[in-house]
Amino acid sequence: MDFRFTSEEEAFRTEVHDFIEKDCPKELRGGDVSFFEQAGNLFAWRKKVAQKGWVAPAWPKEYGGAGMSIMEQFIYSMETARMRAPAPIFIGALAVAVIGPTIIIYGSEEQKKKHIPKILAGEEMWCQGFSEPGSGSDLASLRTRAERRGDTFVVNGQKVWTSHADIADWCFLLCRTEPDAAKHAGLSLLLVDMRSPGITVRPLRQMNGEAEFSEVFFDGVEVGEDRLVGAAGAGWQIAMGILAHERGPVWTFTFQRRIRRSLGELIRSARDRGALRDPVVRQRLAQAHIEVELLRLVGYRSLTRLLRTGRPGAESSIEKVLGSETDQRLQELAMDVSGAHGLLCGDFGQAWLYSRSETIMGGTSEIQRNVIATRILGLPR
Repeated sequence: MDFRFTSEEEAFRTEVHDFIEKDCPKELRGGDVSFFEQAGNLFAWRKKVAQKGWVAPAWPKEYGGAGMSIMEQFIYSMETARMRAPAPIFIGALAVAVIGPTIIIYGSEEQKKKHIPKILAGEEMWCQGFSEPGSGSDLASLRTRAERRGDTFVVNGQKVWTSHADIADWCFLLCRTEPDAAKHAGLSLLLVDMRSPGITVRPLRQMNGEAEFSEVFFDGVEVGEDRLVGAAGAGWQIAMGILAHERGPVWTFTFQRRIRRSLGELIRSARDRGALRDPVVRQRLAQAHIEVELLRLVGYRSLTRLLRTGRPGAESSIEKVLGSETDQRLQELAMDVSGAHGLLCGDFGQAWLYSRSETIMGGTSEIQRNVIATRILGLPR
């Protein structure tokens, strides 16, 4: 495979480079940025990116995108990462990476015109209402129901592990609308206004001290029929497309961005602490570098599929397993090299704690391996 850009793609990369160099504040560059400390600068940066049409360059122009190719969107993401500038999806990442593309593919024209421009402008924050206390890996067993009453759905149930539900304006809700149908055939997707009466959000404190996730309760929440995405009962097929996006190139290149930075910081820390004198440490760091490079190449393969078909496939499960487990091994290495200092110095300790969730979120590694076995290798169930 030829990894070189065409002359047009190289010109676009240069344009992106010059834009970041000129317009991105220096305090936002160089690594992880605290949202709470830099919220003003981050929103201002996103506004500049939105004015260029680069929040999601491949989205259609009629909804606020730039109508560019998927390759140009990839180039923008990679150049942003290389220059260590915050990605525009830093604010509202889920909406841009997963929910927006789903509305573009399956949503009504009214839904597209209402939500896509606001997602691109950063005016709407979204959460994804999928997992439930008793329906994680077996998502089709979910029990949140939306009972049809005339032209309205009335929603009752509970969701859990809902990222950023406490600040979200809208929820992309998977629920059961056809109670008499088979469990996979009775699900639908609704766009739910999080300010609706009957919604209660309770943030969940994680072991790293943050409260990124929440549990959400729906008690007689009324949702208009015009907020149904696609057809009633088509929720499972749409949800699987969403998860393919979540586990695919978006996952891979987001992981690459963060893992490469973590690996570089670990190498610098090991050098400063004299740990590189240990041949075992050097060998493990070399292995970590190889795994990060493999993740990059798998991402290119997925990008090739996306360029050819427009949608990620079952191969996204390979990326999900590789990305999450690569990061867990890297963070374990960081703890081994740093010792107690790693838990006390903040970044290493936080990354290690967070990495424990990565083989669960977006579908467990066990589920991903089942997908790989049956849908890619053709093994029997």
